[in-house]
Amino acid sequence: MKKIWNTTTKNWVCGILACMALMITINADLSSISAEAAQGGFFNVLAMTIKKLEYVLPVFTYRDGLLALLVLFFFQKTTIRQESGISPWSVRIPAGFTAFFLVFGYSFYYTNSWNLIIMDKLHLFLAAVMMVGYYALFVRIFHLVVDKLPILAAACGERPGKWSELVFERHAFWGPFLVILICWMPYILAKFPAASMPETLAEMRQFYWNDINNYYPPMHTILLSLVMQLGNAVHSYTLGFFLNLVLQLGMLLSAFAYGFTLMRRWQTPYKLRWAALAIICIVEFFPMESTVVEKDIPYAACVIFLVLLLYELVRQMHKGNGMNRVQMAGYVLACIGTAGFRNEGIYLVLVSGIAVTFYVMRTWWKEDRRKCGRVLLTVLLPILLVLFYQKGLLPACGVADNGPKEALSIPFQQTARYVRDYGYEISEEDAEIISRVLDYENLAEKYDPITSDPVKYTYHAETTEDLTAYFGLWFRQLLKHPGSAVEATMNNAYGWFYQEGYAQNYMMTSKIDGQDVRWEINQPAKLAGVRQVMERVAKWLSRVPVVNWFENAGIVSWFTILLTAFLIGAGRKRYLLPMAPVLTALMVCIAAPTFNYQMRYIMPIMFCVPFYAAMAVQALREKL
Repeated sequence: MKKIWNTTTKNWVCGILACMALMITINADLSSISAEAAQGGFFNVLAMTIKKLEYVLPVFTYRDGLLALLVLFFFQKTTIRQESGISPWSVRIPAGFTAFFLVFGYSFYYTNSWNLIIMDKLHLFLAAVMMVGYYALFVRIFHLVVDKLPILAAACGERPGKWSELVFERHAFWGPFLVILICWMPYILAKFPAASMPETLAEMRQFYWNDINNYYPPMHTILLSLVMQLGNAVHSYTLGFFLNLVLQLGMLLSAFAYGFTLMRRWQTPYKLRWAALAIICIVEFFPMESTVVEKDIPYAACVIFLVLLLYELVRQMHKGNGMNRVQMAGYVLACIGTAGFRNEGIYLVLVSGIAVTFYVMRTWWKEDRRKCGRVLLTVLLPILLVLFYQKGLLPACGVADNGPKEALSIPFQQTARYVRDYGYEISEEDAEIISRVLDYENLAEKYDPITSDPVKYTYHAETTEDLTAYFGLWFRQLLKHPGSAVEATMNNAYGWFYQEGYAQNYMMTSKIDGQDVRWEINQPAKLAGVRQVMERVAKWLSRVPVVNWFENAGIVSWFTILLTAFLIGAGRKRYLLPMAPVLTALMVCIAAPTFNYQMRYIMPIMFCVPFYAAMAVQALREKL
């Protein structure tokens, strides 16, 4: 009886805290709370405190009351199962991260700083209440998800229905491939021959004017332009642009279809297969972004292949098997594509290669060196080929190096914020050191908290000594005002973990004409109405609850962190290996020049999410 009473009390307390966190986030205008110190005696202090509380406790609407009742009902009617054999920390740690991101993200979203948290004691108290409330809420939500996985893993021998048999068993590759293609066909038709980004035009301009550098990945620049010329040789540049779309869609849909082929091999429950297929077909970001000719689509396809091949490698090694020749060739090609279609892809390949090397050496070096050698050769070969391509072939072909500025967004933003906030502390000698690398005179004005591009583009260091001196100064400033450096980085990257990060890409046109590259691409005027309708459909779908979760950068990051913690808590640490590319891609997002709703940076992770549940269930089915 006492235990039941304690559980009920705990549910009520957690529910009330979660309600407070949600109500404050939805209704309270914390940015309007006065930061002025109250002076003049007890009653003045009391009056100022009550004034601040006015902003925290606004008039709630009936919708707020309904939401509060639903939250309380949720806590009272849901229970946490502890018998699953999974460490509770696999839920608590992701819930803690989520609560932290929501509270700090709120402050950065409204003020580009953490001032709403540290402004005064009241703000600190409210931040603590919100963090505890969100923590309680997401512990319960994540527990419901994690506790469901062992039940799904135990389900085996399920008989497929008519459509499940047709799509997922008899045609495990071409079935999902064609279903996705049919569902995406309205977007393909609306955008015919394809939509484009400014980077697409810039890549083609580089090729046309014979001025290729590695700011854009040369592999994609050359492939894109050669296919354009092939299309023109047959009919027109419009056909060439459409052939580029066909090529990248073929790669991406093949990656998705390969995932469903593996799910057949894993005997994944059909409800999870249908859920994965529904996400890919219905979430508007998937077709909307995939029908834009850009480097990120083939890059994302290669990352999906890389993650799935690594997962299958771990699964086969656990059974005592190695990689067959097809898998070895696939791994090499996936790595080359990952590093070749996007410059940051080399980090995913290197981290994955190092992780595989350690895992294979630890598992097979003493038992079967022949198998170990084959896997190590497969892992090292693409790394050597990519390094030769970047450091040998490209310079030999006259491809100019764009310099290190793309990798220095974090320190540049930290320096710019330091100059803005503490410029009065900078000596003439230190200013001279910065000016040899960045535009010191205009740095404070150019600083944009959410993107490093304005600061990064002023980079002009000429020697290694200039950079060495700059990093020495940067490190001294970091030690002097570490809070400023942390704020600068969080301000630039918080959107990857905050729930406001929804996709806002509704590109429908090619935006390329003959004045730019002498390649004219025409979209049929008869399809203008279709483009208008599909744009409205995409915007409507992006507002549908649950559906739009899978195009939200923050929620996608939460899914990734939760799966990682789950694999550790379930004792399946070996499956962290296929998570290496995904986690590295998340780190690349943090170091990227901007969030600013540029979902293409996190797109490889987003496109892997449909397979997360199947990966977790398959890991649970295997013995420790």
